[in-house]
Order: sequence, then structure tokens, then C-alpha cells
Amino acid sequence: MTNSKRDSLRPRVLDLFAGAGGFSLGFHWAGFQTSVALDFDSLAVESLIANYAHLGTLVLEKDLSKFTPDDLDYHLKVKNHPNGFDVIIGGPPCQGWSMVGRGKLRSLFEKHGAKPKEDPRNKLYQNFLNFVSHFQPKITVMENVAGMLSHAGINVADKVAEGLNEAGYNVTWSRINASSYGVPQFRDRLFFVGIRKDLNVRFEFPKTTKSDGTRLFPLNNVRDAISDLPIIRHGTKEWIRPYSWSPDISSYAKRMRRDANPETIFDHVCRKHNEQDLEAFKIMKQGGWYRDLPKRLKRYRDDIFEDKYRKLSWAKPSGCITAHLSRDCYSHIHPSQNRTISVREAARIQSFPDSFYFAGSMGSKFKLIGNAVAPMVAEVIARELKRQVLNRKQAQSTKDKLYSGEKTYET
Repeated sequence: MTNSKRDSLRPRVLDLFAGAGGFSLGFHWAGFQTSVALDFDSLAVESLIANYAHLGTLVLEKDLSKFTPDDLDYHLKVKNHPNGFDVIIGGPPCQGWSMVGRGKLRSLFEKHGAKPKEDPRNKLYQNFLNFVSHFQPKITVMENVAGMLSHAGINVADKVAEGLNEAGYNVTWSRINASSYGVPQFRDRLFFVGIRKDLNVRFEFPKTTKSDGTRLFPLNNVRDAISDLPIIRHGTKEWIRPYSWSPDISSYAKRMRRDANPETIFDHVCRKHNEQDLEAFKIMKQGGWYRDLPKRLKRYRDDIFEDKYRKLSWAKPSGCITAHLSRDCYSHIHPSQNRTISVREAARIQSFPDSFYFAGSMGSKFKLIGNAVAPMVAEVIARELKRQVLNRKQAQSTKDKLYSGEKTYET
């Protein structure tokens, strides 16, 4: 079967607020085809083109607070590009609901003595719903931060689910930690899955444990994720460097190397640090926090910034990879090398393979990685969608079958 014929048989995906393309990558691994991907950030668009254009993906640089479903219809018609989608996926910007975002709002309030305006990014999920309502795909999946559960006294997650229900979808949503699906990172996110009501299917999120309580997915740790990468010094700017193969590397690392150049690795670069920071990193124990440092090495108040510095542990998953890494990486200090993590290490921890390209400067790359959906989480959900929805005539679920922690909406 030719590649074009094979691609024509893949379920077609529209990726909104696509970022660097973590969501699309997971769906690609599961056998889907991202037909169109949109984002307003030029570096995200450059990353999408580099990683997906050769797969037939049409990448558009558009601001989805202004670009409408009708605009997309017209754009696809002009380009003679198919406009039907089996799936719409997306992760609307979440900084306004994140704990970091809330901290900034509180800071503005304390500094200026006036309540700051509502973050406009908090409304972008409504634009996502507009595209779903317009194109009526069989399936829609949205990801966002757990902060949606309580924002200014409102459960925004309920509003998202209600909006999808009104658009014609049976909705299941769940709070998922990426480590439960094999990602070497504690990353807590909400996922909403809507199945068009005429399909008479209600999605069940994949189980994470067997009946005896044992895990269905491996608990990958930092050692599994990055220990095979070359040793580097802080401040290194060697963007392409050799790396060697060893039969002892983890299954996870082998997967990350798949399809990459077997002789060289790129983006294994990290920040340069001052002598005080280097001394602090050196004396910190694995798993240690800023609050554990001696007073002479503290530049910030440890009652407010107790976790300003955090050192990773080889034997545990990493803490959450966030966009804040674009400013500094103190929250992710390497377990044994006297430095913070590299761009490639952040990508590995987020489950991006070594072949994946991120555009821009070091800081821009960290931001793209931190804002992305973890591809391996997207893959698990996508494979389950194929099994439950696309490869079965009917898969009706009832409430008593749903897993603990899920919420459903039905008419």
C-alpha cells in the first residue's frame, strides 16, 4: 500500500491551539492523520511545519480568538484542501487558570491595589467549542490544566463539558497524571472527550491498573528518560553532538531514539550558571529543595520560594515540565551533573522523541516543550478512541462501568 493510500485511510484530525504538536504526535503514533494544524505563534508554526508538513499536514498561523470556523472553511476551499474532520483536538492556552497565572494576578492586585482584569485566554475554550459545533466531528478531545476545576469560584471544567453536550456530544472528562501512562513526569491535566451522540458511544478512559492493583503502564523515572544522554557542562552551546548506543539503555530511551540519527543528537544544550548557583546545585541532594540550602546560598526568601530550586531524583519521575523553563530551569536541576536540564532532556521527560524539532532560541524551545500536551498521553487516549469508537459499530457505556474520578454528561 502506498503512503498516500495509507494516509487516506487514517482518521482525519484538526488540531487547534496546536503549539509544537504534542497532541498531534500522539494521535499520529496511534494511526491518525493531522489534516490541519493551527496556532498563532510563529515559532510553534515553524515547529509544526518542520515535523508535520511532510506528512501532509496543512499548517496555518492563525489567532483563534479572531479566526472563525467559517474562515477555515473558506481557507480550505481556496487551497483545495479537504475540510471534513473525524476528530478535533486542542489545548487552549491555560496560563490564566494555572497556579503560576493566578500568582501573577495576585501580585498585580497586591502591587496596584486594584483587581486585575480577567485574563482573556480564559475564554479561548469557547472558540474551541465553536469549531467543534461547526464541523461536528465524530470525536473531540480537549486538554487543559486542573486549575479549571476552580477558578474565581467557578468550575470551568463543568462549563466546558456542558458546552460540548449542547454541541451534540456525550462527554467524559478525567484528571490524568502523565506518569500513570508511562511519561517520566508528574504532570496533572484534565482531558475532555466528546463522542457525537448519534454514534451511541460513551468513552471510557483507559485503565491504569489491573484488578490486583498493579500498574498497566511502566512507572518510568528520570534515569529511564535521560541517563543515556551525553554528559555536558553548564552553558554548553554545542547544538549537535555525537551520542553512543548502549544495549543497557532503558526501553523508554530506546523509544525516544527511534527514527533519530543514531550517531548524533541535537538540542542537548543548557543554561550557564553563576558560581553561587553551581555551589548550591552541587551540595543539594537528589529530590532536594531550595529550602534545604544553607542561608549563605539563598538569594530568595525561603518561606515564599521554598521550591525555587529543585533537584531531580534518578529513581522518580520528574516534576512537571512547564513553560516557565523558558525563564529559568531551577525547578529541574540534573540529578548528578552540576547544571539544570537541557532542552533535549526536557523534551525526553515530556515524551518527545529525539527526532522532534523545536524552533527558536533555547528559551523558546523550553516554552514550546512546556506548553505541549505530553505525546504519550495523547497516544494512549487516541488508541483507546480507535478501539472504542472507530473500530466498533457501537460501544455504549453506562455509569457503573466508568472509572473512578471520571465525570459524565448525558441528555
